[in-house]
Amino acid sequence: MQTAPAPRPASSYGFDHAWFRLPDGFPLGDCHGLAVDRRDHVFLLQQNGDTNRPALLEFAADGSFVRGWGNRFSPGAHGLLYDQRADGEFLWIVDHNLGAVVKCTLDGHEVLELPRPRHPAYPGGNGYKPTDVAVAPDGDVYVTDGYGQSLIHRYAADGSYKQTIGWKGNGPGQFDCPHGICIDARGAEPVLLVADRANVRVQVLSLDGEHRQSIISRGLRYPCTVRVRGDLTLIPDLFGAVLVWDRDYRHVATVGAHPEMRAGEWPRHVAGYPNVPREDRIPGRFISPHGIAADSRGCILVGEWLRDGGRLTRLTPR
Repeated sequence: MQTAPAPRPASSYGFDHAWFRLPDGFPLGDCHGLAVDRRDHVFLLQQNGDTNRPALLEFAADGSFVRGWGNRFSPGAHGLLYDQRADGEFLWIVDHNLGAVVKCTLDGHEVLELPRPRHPAYPGGNGYKPTDVAVAPDGDVYVTDGYGQSLIHRYAADGSYKQTIGWKGNGPGQFDCPHGICIDARGAEPVLLVADRANVRVQVLSLDGEHRQSIISRGLRYPCTVRVRGDLTLIPDLFGAVLVWDRDYRHVATVGAHPEMRAGEWPRHVAGYPNVPREDRIPGRFISPHGIAADSRGCILVGEWLRDGGRLTRLTPR
């Protein structure tokens, strides 16, 4: 597996807000999930509310547009994961509006949709609004119900339900909007990293759901998800920053930080947030990072949740 270079200070990343190139007249919706495959192709899951337009956009390694698909996910497109297995390469799409978590080939063929979880928190099957997905080395799938009941659901590789982890609260192993999740397999055993957004922390759990550690501060403001790539631990923070931690979760850098946003405090004082008009978007400063990924060259790709059309950024190591 390719690995990213060692973490760098914030000042050593160059911003490119125009690297991703869409066809003329192609509008960009709210940017949500991002993923990178083994060719360094970048996949963006955008939310645009129009089922006549694709939710999933693919870009080549040079930033040029390849294709789009997945129109049915456009109103509720949210979480995205690239997963390479012995039987192929796949994208997992999470749609909070449909309450759907779907495994697809890279060209959009749907091969599996997870059933809704069986749990007393969903009377009549209602209230399930998943936000992100992670797949363990053994193929087990973990889904965060960030916008629903603040639970994590575990499935076997064939889609059969196995376990529900946690409940709503602020204690260890409890969640308040577990918005994002990933597997960290860099240590002696794989663990879950959960962006427990409204609690402004990242929780570390065993794959069976046992609480191991709660990480607070370290630059966190309102973390959307967590992704790992080589020695990098990357967090898109909705309150105007990208955080870079090392493999031991030590805070290395805060990139593009918006100076008027604070931890855990919705930035009502930032005019229009998150509907900041295009003319007021300052190059080199983030507004609302939501999705993140990294390529084999150590570049970090960031998607922002902006109602007046999202923004995609490539951070390049200098």
